[in-house]
Amino acid sequence: MNLLSSDGKLILLHRGLKSLPRASRYDFVLSPQFYISKRESLPVKYAFQAKKLAPSILEDILPTDYNYEYVVEKDGDGWMFFAYAPKEIEDFLKVCCSKSPEKIGKIYFADQLAKVLKKVPLGIDEQNALTLIDNKATIVPRSMIDGDKFAKLSSKLRPKIGYRFRTSSKGSSDSKLSKEVIVLSSLIALLALAFIFDGLNYKKAIAKERDKLSVILEESPALASKLTRDSIKSKYQNIENRERKIRNLLNKYSKLTSKKSILDKLEISGDKLIAQFNVVPNEISRVESIAKSDNLKVSRVNNSLLRVEGSIR
Repeated sequence: MNLLSSDGKLILLHRGLKSLPRASRYDFVLSPQFYISKRESLPVKYAFQAKKLAPSILEDILPTDYNYEYVVEKDGDGWMFFAYAPKEIEDFLKVCCSKSPEKIGKIYFADQLAKVLKKVPLGIDEQNALTLIDNKATIVPRSMIDGDKFAKLSSKLRPKIGYRFRTSSKGSSDSKLSKEVIVLSSLIALLALAFIFDGLNYKKAIAKERDKLSVILEESPALASKLTRDSIKSKYQNIENRERKIRNLLNKYSKLTSKKSILDKLEISGDKLIAQFNVVPNEISRVESIAKSDNLKVSRVNNSLLRVEGSIR
């Protein structure tokens, strides 16, 4: 999914870039000069699972000059792994164009233009072009390419998926926490979506039962008692009410997460949805206050762990 709601000026970022047009924000398609990529077939289903493996998959081909950010993208029956160095990009933009990292919006990777590059190379400047070699985006001299037709980067060629640029201004500890918050927030969102999906299924089941009941009542009016109707309705209504309470609790728990308050565990135990948060000590009082304001039961496991309970009865 696109992680930013609006688009910036789309620019191909390459080493020969000398200046940038005026714009409030820039979205960069990184040339292969600014990232490393590798395709792997892995038996994992979700992107966050693949991303955990990215450092070990790319470590043999990454230089050690910078700290890297990783991006994974589904590619057929496999995964594309990308690594880029925010500081390298920031340093280059400061030198070539006097631009700060705050101007950077979304980033894309040249390999995301593979479908276009299969048909026609993309012109970079008068000497160089971007094309596919062994199914990988590669910069080559124009003289190596047969023909004289070259595409020009425009908003029409913008890849469908863009990624938020990770600035290097924050320390490595904050960066690690940010990644964990994003992963855990994604997990909570996935759980919420799963419960919403189940809720919709239960609503459909209720509607089907009502239709069946209507047919039966037409054929046997004697069965049209209030007790019969209520028993069928309550059978599914109770389930739906429980799922709605779980979704509401997940929303409340999401408000407790931050860089300094990490969701450590989430489980359903009987009529309770229990969460455990790993909290920086000086943030515990604040998190407790938020939880209590939402009528959640809070208890301290130790100096950094909070147990939060909500009823799903």
